[in-house]
Amino acid sequence: MTKSEALKLLKCNVTELAEKLGITSQAISQWPEKKIPLAREYQIRDLAKGQKPLNVTSSVA
Repeated sequence: MTKSEALKLLKCNVTELAEKLGITSQAISQWPEKKIPLAREYQIRDLAKGQKPLNVTSSVA
């Protein structure tokens, strides 16, 4: 999943996505555009389904 696809899926901007994931927008800005971290992709897919996202360790941006 790309960063743009994640934002489109949740219909939000970077700041809102950061709040939903409990991370900073600066962390999201470090994600590659072409492929976001897999753990974050799972969280975003959970959010899109209306589910609580899995907990991810702080070592994943």
